[in-house]
Amino acid sequence: MKPIHFLGILTLITGYFTYKVFYPFLETIVIAVLLSIATYKINFYFLEKFKNKTFSATLSTILIAILFFAPIVYLITTAATTIAHMDIDNIKDIYHNIYNWINEFISKNEYLKNTNITEYLEKIDLNAAVNKLVNIASFLAAKSAKFLKDIVLILIFYFFANMYGKDVLLYFQKIMPLSKYESTKIFESLANVMGVVFSSILATAFFEGVLFGIIAQIYGYDGLMFGILYGFASLIPVIGGILMWLPLSIHQFAIGNTSAAIIIAIYSIVIISIIADTFIKPIIIKYIDTILIKKEVFINELLVFFAIVAGLASYGFWGMIIGPAVLTLFISIINIYPEISKSENNKC
Repeated sequence: MKPIHFLGILTLITGYFTYKVFYPFLETIVIAVLLSIATYKINFYFLEKFKNKTFSATLSTILIAILFFAPIVYLITTAATTIAHMDIDNIKDIYHNIYNWINEFISKNEYLKNTNITEYLEKIDLNAAVNKLVNIASFLAAKSAKFLKDIVLILIFYFFANMYGKDVLLYFQKIMPLSKYESTKIFESLANVMGVVFSSILATAFFEGVLFGIIAQIYGYDGLMFGILYGFASLIPVIGGILMWLPLSIHQFAIGNTSAAIIIAIYSIVIISIIADTFIKPIIIKYIDTILIKKEVFINELLVFFAIVAGLASYGFWGMIIGPAVLTLFISIINIYPEISKSENNKC
């Protein structure tokens, strides 16, 4: 047996047992690595500035914890607490106010009297809906401990991925059947596309979330929680914002504050959906493309949305990272393949 064959068999055996050992942490490791690839420009900036690998990895980890994970933790804990301490009588009063207003509106409009809107409202089981909310709160409370553990592990692995990522990349460059230029090109393409997608999602969600959080805070809601919720909703094209401002408008209308309901709706449509989303958002993405990434990369936001949805369906919550990462990896390979293929043909 040749030494290279023996080494290959030994590698497969030890690789299998290594996989078994780290299997419980495999998902968190993958997420941490994908995040480190998407944000490697940040770590590179800190490394260039401070010339210390440990310090730059620490700063990158703290930054990603604050920008990405802290809002998620706050959202989950606040949502669970809010649902657990909700006033059931207040919910019933709001429901009855909406019900009475709809009946009054129908009675004043002849063309609506033959519709089944009232019948649908009568079929709503309010007690069952309240019990469902309580069950959701219990589920969030039960899952919060595991979720926090996953976040801690991701941040730990993210730190080490930033610490030793370059060394690992150099090692794979040695064993891959590609030239150093080709392997570097693939990594840069992947990192650029992932960086654009991740940074654009984060920047857009933050910007639009802040705008909605302001109007929510003005009218007595938890501005931070609703801002975070709007940030996630903004990932859904066209209808994302409606899912957030419409319930608040309905709630204000139900408690008799008609002017507030109209202001929330107009503000959300004009300021956020039209001005921010249509005009300012492309400027933010272009800035990220050309200034931070140093290269303009176009990724259809509808593709990103479907990648997020598919990722959530396949991998749960963390699929919102894995889904776009798989998509961007595929796009990166497609983009770089013609160049490598052309290079190989020229060699022949």
